[in-house]
Amino acid sequence: MKTITLTEDAYQRLKSWKSGPGMSFSKVVLERVPKRGTLGDLLESVTQLPKLSESQAALMQQEVSLLNDWKQLRDPWTEGTEGTGKA
Repeated sequence: MKTITLTEDAYQRLKSWKSGPGMSFSKVVLERVPKRGTLGDLLESVTQLPKLSESQAALMQQEVSLLNDWKQLRDPWTEGTEGTGKA
């Protein structure tokens, strides 16, 4: 067993993840904070997420399609600099 010190904001955030009065902070940390490190750990965490609704999936697909259309992408660093001599 270890003792840690948290700010009030950190404590409130951690407390908000508890699903009931019987749930320990250790259980919250183990359920919510991923292990550091591998893509396998990331994949395991992602597969535990709830399924997207049909509207969420459609929105996600729409956004991915927009990002895959390179002609639609704009460079925020150079946008609006045409003709100003700045690149």
